[in-house]
Amino acid sequence: MEPGHMSISSTMAPDVSNPGATGNGAGSWSARWFGCSNLTLFLYAAFCLTLTIAGYLRPLPTFDRYLYAGAIASFRYSDPQTVHRIARAEFDTQPSPYQFENVAAEPYFADVRDNTAHFMEQLSFYRVKLAYITLGYAIWRAGLPILTGLRLISAVCTFILALLILAWSHDPFLSLLLLLVPPVLNLDRSVTPDALSAAIILLAFFSLAKRRHWLAICLFGGSVLVRFDAIVVLWIILAWLALKGRIRPLQGLSVGAFALACVTLVNHLCGYYGWRVLMQHSFIKPEIEPLTHPVLINPRGYLLAIASLRVIPYTFMTIWLLVAVAVWKRLPPQSEFRDFLPLAGLCILARLAIYPNFEDRYFAWAYLLAGVALIQMAQSRFANREPARQ
Repeated sequence: MEPGHMSISSTMAPDVSNPGATGNGAGSWSARWFGCSNLTLFLYAAFCLTLTIAGYLRPLPTFDRYLYAGAIASFRYSDPQTVHRIARAEFDTQPSPYQFENVAAEPYFADVRDNTAHFMEQLSFYRVKLAYITLGYAIWRAGLPILTGLRLISAVCTFILALLILAWSHDPFLSLLLLLVPPVLNLDRSVTPDALSAAIILLAFFSLAKRRHWLAICLFGGSVLVRFDAIVVLWIILAWLALKGRIRPLQGLSVGAFALACVTLVNHLCGYYGWRVLMQHSFIKPEIEPLTHPVLINPRGYLLAIASLRVIPYTFMTIWLLVAVAVWKRLPPQSEFRDFLPLAGLCILARLAIYPNFEDRYFAWAYLLAGVALIQMAQSRFANREPARQ
């Protein structure tokens, strides 16, 4: 039995601006929260759980997880040899390992593999994701291996995203299709903070849609501790809330300044090397000694990094951009996505200007936002056709 057979016709709300007003089992908690019957919710959750377990068992074989393991181990041990040994052991015992032999030809990877001092200098690039590293450390101290805990974080956050999408769209079938899109499907396979970041930011937008503005602000603020570049999203949202009169301008300035102070403090405590070193490391040449011999990116290097964005038309980002534009034109006037989609676009442009990396994992929350808006548009058009048929 497919849960999708109960999607549009059985969960459609007469008023798409109030998805909770559904006629399918209106007295049940599943109908109130997710717009579907208990059975449909069970089938949907079972399918999503299967997806997340599959992702948990087959993580993407990235080299970064080796350094995340070292960043977490460095929270407990100060001896470089011990931290390096723990990271190597963690990396070698995980499923789908990225074999060191495969990267031995690359000077940077080979050096980080063998040189303990250089390995330790890389860790500050990863410690700055403080909330993610702290959560991974807590799970490690609870008894799970480091990378097992990080894989579990990605899986749990992806499952939360699946439930959140259903709670917002009230359409199990279309929600499942959205979860099967490759950039979203790979979230639970990534041993990175991206699933956690996407879950917090999308939950914050959901809170905005429910008019819980201060809860949303707290969530956006929390996302800054997962990825400090999320402060761009927070500032844009604060400016929008102030312009809409939903918070006072002074309140927005205070929250924005406090978030900036928190980011500055975290970066200082974690030994962050600064934006120019990060840019040089990411887009020009990996820095083996960013602490002892930091190299700063120059204007020409930044322009070269920006020039790399010219390939965006051939990526998933363009597809989602076209979806967002097409959906925005057809959304009902009362839809919250008429504001959310332009805000997401501004956030993406600002982030690409600051850090011109267009990997889909950084923008999964925006893709999901566009996907839920697409579902809402489909529901609206379907609802408008029903009276005409009658």
